Amino acid sequence: MRESEAKLEIYSIIPKLFRLINELSEDQQMMIFKQVSRGNLKKHLFKAVIDMTDVQQMNLLKQLESRAVDNTDVRTVSLDEDEDSSMRGHRRKRCLLNVTYSSEGKEYKDYILDISSVGVFIETEETFNVGQQIILNFTLPNYQQPLKLDSSVAWIGHRGIGVKFKHLSPYQEEIIHSYIEKEERA
Repeated sequence: MRESEAKLEIYSIIPKLFRLINELSEDQQMMIFKQVSRGNLKKHLFKAVIDMTDVQQMNLLKQLESRAVDNTDVRTVSLDEDEDSSMRGHRRKRCLLNVTYSSEGKEYKDYILDISSVGVFIETEETFNVGQQIILNFTLPNYQQPLKLDSSVAWIGHRGIGVKFKHLSPYQEEIIHSYIEKEERA
């Protein structure tokens, strides 16, 4: 095979790889990345940091420093200045709450692992898309009536989904805030 034919073959392989990788789940992409990086994840993270904009680097720094102070796990980071990154500016409380929720005609039962005044993290193995509409139903210990909240998927992680509340009433806001405050004092 001539050199020019070999280059043409390589150039046809790359788009196929891009398409196939794009079709993989985030978990599958991460497994391939770990295999391809051969255990040298730090090197790739450092390269990614260098390629970030100044704003992205500052957002990452703030989030990593705040996690070091409050001893929370690093599950996700938000590098962009959009409405979803604003969720990280709110105090999250770890919890274990049963939640039933529905989306696109399907019902699910899982657990809320943390809650803030603007959203929750739901541990789930189900597949969702960012922006997908969800109706949450859960009960807080300080309020025995179930809360039924319109929400949407804000981000997707390997352990579950970050869900952002939509259109909370002042009463619902107060119930959630009261739960978070009560738990902080305990």
